[in-house]
Amino acid sequence: MDLRELVRRIDSLDLKQKDIAEFLGLTPDKVSKVFAGKRQWSGQELIKLTRWLDELEKNDNLALRPEIPSSDSARDYVSIEILPSYAGMGGGGTGDGDPETGLVPRSLIENELRAKPTDFLMIDVRGDSMMPDFEHGDQILIDKRDTNPIQPGSFALWDGDGYVVKLVERIPQKRGWYRIFSSNGRYAAYEVDAEDIKIMGRPVWFARRL
Repeated sequence: MDLRELVRRIDSLDLKQKDIAEFLGLTPDKVSKVFAGKRQWSGQELIKLTRWLDELEKNDNLALRPEIPSSDSARDYVSIEILPSYAGMGGGGTGDGDPETGLVPRSLIENELRAKPTDFLMIDVRGDSMMPDFEHGDQILIDKRDTNPIQPGSFALWDGDGYVVKLVERIPQKRGWYRIFSSNGRYAAYEVDAEDIKIMGRPVWFARRL
């Protein structure tokens, strides 16, 4: 069963991640990491969860499920595509890996950012070249609709060697060329022909472990 089908069944039963954690005997962070694409269900967990969902759907028996409050639409989640591997803030990520999705609050996507889930890509970043703007381990949400550095700033891009998050600006004296540089002054800037890179989008939100 893929994650999207599992999410659909969980949503239809009005279950929350904390309910699943309680049923499986897991800490809430282990369940949230699964839905964020940072962890996979073990075989036993998936079998137990699937059987529980089957029983709930078959019997519609509230005695089989935790007592939960009525659904609050403002707390709904939507699936966002995750870039396989990572984007570097120093050396670039390859992007190799299996397709994954993560869950993001619907209110953030639709109300705050006024967009739809397919407008975004979630990226895990590594390195220190963009500190203090971004830190190693941050999870960044990029807006794929915003790919034009006419307004300079940070962007996620493929720079020819890998996926990176860098500051990008146009070079007025060299039409069609960009200057790529870091927030951390220890890293050297470099210039690229716009045709040799692919700008994926501008970061609009990030999550960080405290």
